[in-house]
Amino acid sequence: MLTMKKVIPILVFLSISFLPVIVAPAPTAQTLSATSVTQTSAVLKGKVNPNGLSTKIDFCSCDLSTSPTYFSMTPLQNIGSGNSDVTVSYTLTGLTPGTTYSYCVRSTNSAGSQNGSCVTFTTLSGSTSSTTLRIDSNVSNFQVWWDGAYNHTTPYNYALLNNVPSGTHTVTLRKSGCTDASATITIIPGMTNTVTINMSCDSGGGGTESPDIDGDGVPDDEDTCYNPDCNVVDSSGCPKDSDRDGINECRDSCPYEEGSSANDGCPLSSGDQDNDGVTDDQDACYNPECDIVDSQGCPKDSDDDGLDDCRDECPSEYGERKNDGCPAEDSDRDGVTNGQDQCYNPGCNLVDSQGCPWDSDGDGLNDCEDNCPNQSGSRSNNGCPEEDSGNNGVSLVFYMILAIVAIAIVGIGVMMQRKKAGQRTEVKKKKPEAPQKLTCPLCKNKIEEDWNSCPHCGTRLKDDTRIYE
Repeated sequence: MLTMKKVIPILVFLSISFLPVIVAPAPTAQTLSATSVTQTSAVLKGKVNPNGLSTKIDFCSCDLSTSPTYFSMTPLQNIGSGNSDVTVSYTLTGLTPGTTYSYCVRSTNSAGSQNGSCVTFTTLSGSTSSTTLRIDSNVSNFQVWWDGAYNHTTPYNYALLNNVPSGTHTVTLRKSGCTDASATITIIPGMTNTVTINMSCDSGGGGTESPDIDGDGVPDDEDTCYNPDCNVVDSSGCPKDSDRDGINECRDSCPYEEGSSANDGCPLSSGDQDNDGVTDDQDACYNPECDIVDSQGCPKDSDDDGLDDCRDECPSEYGERKNDGCPAEDSDRDGVTNGQDQCYNPGCNLVDSQGCPWDSDGDGLNDCEDNCPNQSGSRSNNGCPEEDSGNNGVSLVFYMILAIVAIAIVGIGVMMQRKKAGQRTEVKKKKPEAPQKLTCPLCKNKIEEDWNSCPHCGTRLKDDTRIYE
């Protein structure tokens, strides 16, 4: 018999079995339009909601790895575990002027992954604009040294350097009474770069030294020449004239060859002192070790990686200095170098930071094979969910039937319990009646109900004379 003790566990089991499992969702990602687009750089942007779980993002190229517009995925960024949209960005450099690029933002957390749609942008055409560097400091009147060579002295608390070469460089600030301060910076071509370098000075703030009113690096108390337009000077603060042609080296285009002022300090029949193919009167750079130069005689850097073409083993491909200007090897061309790549997948470039293909919906098909990368589906349907238009209706009917069955089971159990309890009560109340005893009204002896006279005394018995005990 089905009792309440058996019914209740069954109902609990059914209720738990059909409760929906509530889990935190995967992040949502939206690719936004790129901003601050120049000839060689752009700021990639996106919007991602972590949906309550710790989430990481990056940007990747939507172009094939064999395309000239393909770029390696950007470093992963952790955007936390909030429940609201987070705007993310990354500055992409080393781009080609007048070229269209395509990219998307990608997001992943423990619940899954999602990629934003692909967005395009086109870099500005024409030649790149001037590359400058602004240096801010907490002191004024300091010397600026560029890659170990003295550049100039500024009377202000900032310095401006124009037409600086791209790549990685070291800038050092020096001032009497202060500790030298240096910073390593990467110059992005075609834009104004900024850096702040603060100096630690002795008591007095490094301001006790003699001023340098002409800014040539020699204090006024040691300076015998006033030349604010020239900082190539000797120890006395006077402009140098190495070739003794009467033209100081700040104005002499041929500082090591005697020439005339009419020819900017160069001989009338100018030679090519650094043998780079550009005559000295047209040569703006002295580089005897390199003859791959532009029209001004300065070494070319065709790929803008900070290494001139004479020292660059891969002059047409952007590469790191540690690789002699060549890009790191990427055998499967998925954008992750071999040293970081954990998976060999030459046919797929939608990969994570370890070079393994993404499977955004976790259905066993990577995003390169999956026609529905954000929806779980079977391999037989190319990663897309099977179409089942009536599924919702069937599920609703099923749950309704389940509810009716559960209610019926409870009702039956309750009725059975009540019936059983009633039967026990009735049995308790009903006791067998003791048989009634009759006596003769005269002799008081026992008689039977159907006797007409008392056999003991002969008295005639009537109903009204019988005595019931």
